[in-house]
Parts: sequence; structure tokens; C-alpha cells
Amino acid sequence: MKKKVIFPYILFILAASMVIFLLFNTNNLKNELQASQQNESRLAAEFTAYQKLSRIDSVLLKGDYNTAIRSYNETLSGSTENRMYIPLRIALAEKLLKAEKVGEKSARKEEINPDSLQTETAVQIPELRAYDSLNFVLEKTRVQLTRLSRQLKQKSFGEYLTFKSKKGNQLHYVGQVKNGQANGFGIALLDTGSRYEGEWKDNQRQGEGTFYWADGQYYVGTYEGDKRSGFGTYYWPNGEKYAGEWKEDKRSGTGKFFDADGDIVTGGRWQDDKLVDADKKGKR
Repeated sequence: MKKKVIFPYILFILAASMVIFLLFNTNNLKNELQASQQNESRLAAEFTAYQKLSRIDSVLLKGDYNTAIRSYNETLSGSTENRMYIPLRIALAEKLLKAEKVGEKSARKEEINPDSLQTETAVQIPELRAYDSLNFVLEKTRVQLTRLSRQLKQKSFGEYLTFKSKKGNQLHYVGQVKNGQANGFGIALLDTGSRYEGEWKDNQRQGEGTFYWADGQYYVGTYEGDKRSGFGTYYWPNGEKYAGEWKEDKRSGTGKFFDADGDIVTGGRWQDDKLVDADKKGKR
């Protein structure tokens, strides 16, 4: 008889425990959902801020320095997240505006960039120089600006320098600095309109890096003593590329030249930017 009386109490206790457990678990799920929603809202706000900053960066790269400076200042006045790296962009824009006013802009338009490969490729294409690569350059720039925004948030990243390269080009540099010189990772805009992003040592390109020319050509690979050395890939705006070894800015060593479809046009051993020993296999 006692067992029959105790059994309902046991069931009641188990049911009450189950209800308490479900209520506790539901409350935890609500808290997790609320935290997730808050995090999603924060990420959405950050993404919007980066999109706005990227659009201003594009204005800067197009050469409209006054508009870029004004937009940066407006963003800075209403920003908390971006305060520590927007001033760097403003400083860079002001330096470029000053250079433009003293006539450097007109001078660089007439200058032939000595750092890029000219028309001496394995296959000569007359349309190469006439190719309109503006959209190509802007698309590559958008990708780089995303990385730049991320790098500029690092505490060790953010000093500004101006100096001249070994070839006499004026550089506006933002990046890691040691002993008053560019050392580590950094990005530099040249007075020719080109841009380099990568590793530096004592104001010279050293290690892994990417160099973009104003006409849409770009190089991804290693540098030594401010020159392309080691393995690297050189891209043309029409989709052609050379992948292989370099020495002192020239194709030297084993390398292959590809057409726009990715097929090998020619390959073999190169010396002083010329193919001296072609592979017998030829085009695949």
C-alpha cells in the first residue's frame, strides 16, 4: 500500500525535474540566440563600414585626392572602429595631393616605367599595350584593399614614410618600420602610379611580394635587393603569363610562357630575359 502511495510522488518529482530542465535549457537557447543575433548585427555593421571605406579608397586610387580626403574626414568623425587607421589614409592622400600640385603628376605620365617588362615577350602581340585594363586594375585593387584594411588594424602596422627607390621613383609607404626604414610587411604607392605590397628590408623589396603596374600588368613572387629574383609569375592584362625563375628583374633559369587559355606556348631555359634553350615538348 505504501509503495502505491510513494509511486505517484516519484512520478511527480520526475515530471517536475523534467519541466525545470526544459525551462533551463530553453532559457539558455534564448540567451545563445540573442548573443548570436547581436554578433550578426555587429558583423553586418563592420562589413558596411569596410564597404564604405573601400569605395573611398577607390576614389583615392583614381586620383581624386580632395574628394577622398573629405570623405575620409566625414567617415572619421562618425566612426569608432576605424579611427586608428583612417588617419593613415588621410596622410597618404594629402601627400599625393601635394605632389600633384607641384607638378609630379604630369611628369609621371610621360615617364616610361623602367621596372616593367616591355613588349619583349615570347609571343609579340600588338594589341597588348593598347588593351584597356582599367577594369582589370580596379578589380585587383578591390581585393588588395580588403587585405590592406585588415593589415592596417594591426598595432604593429601603420607608420608612414616617403623615400626614393634605387631607380629614383618616389614612394609613399604605409607599413611596418624599423630603424626609420621600411622593414617587414608594407604597401607603397609609386609616383608612376604603380603599387607594391609585400615584404621589405631597409627600404628595399625583399622576400615575397606583389607588384602592380598602372597598365594592368602585375608580378607575384620573390624579391632580392629590390629586384625580381627567385621564382615568380608575371601576368599580362590579356591573360598571358610567364611562370618561372628570375634574376635581377630578368627571366633567367627555367620558365614557361602561357597563353590566355592557360596552354603552354613555349618553355625552357631563359637567360637575360630571352629564351635560349626551348623545351622539345613544345605546346601541350
